Amino acid sequence: MACAMADSDPDTVGDVAQLLRLGRVVSVDRAAATCTVSVGDPDGGEVTTDDIPWATLRTGETIIWAPPSIGEQVILVAPGGDIAQAVALPGVYCAAFPAPDNGSREFVRFKDGAEFGYDPATGEADVSLPGGGRLVITAPGGVAIEGDVEIEGELTATGDVRAGDISLQQHTHSGVQSGGSSTGAPE
Repeated sequence: MACAMADSDPDTVGDVAQLLRLGRVVSVDRAAATCTVSVGDPDGGEVTTDDIPWATLRTGETIIWAPPSIGEQVILVAPGGDIAQAVALPGVYCAAFPAPDNGSREFVRFKDGAEFGYDPATGEADVSLPGGGRLVITAPGGVAIEGDVEIEGELTATGDVRAGDISLQQHTHSGVQSGGSSTGAPE
């Protein structure tokens, strides 16, 4: 799909009420990045658009991919009042998808319940995954954590683990005697 702006002649622009309308998403085509939207027709009844694009926050060198949901309320922007040229602006709360909270914590929540959030009032960021969920971080340059770390559950490492100059895989113990004696501290 080419990036283009629709031309509209001020003398041929239809009724202003046709330029912006509330509608709801009827279908989503993720491969084409389009959706169909049902809107009220000023002459009565409902009209469903053909496949139209939805707007998002970024589509250039930085991309945000968040397709609208079926039943989500959108604002239909129709240049010149022509719904064939319309774009759906998602993100209008409605009965089917109400506002989730009114606290200071801001977050992104997914259909399965996963959330990525941050609360500026407490300075706490959080990631919450549903049962069986797994967080994967790919960072060829490494990961740096500055601060105390708490881990509940098992910790598995495929490489060596170091505490200061002591290697978990390569350290030796002094004062080892055969039999039932315990070893000394790692060197």
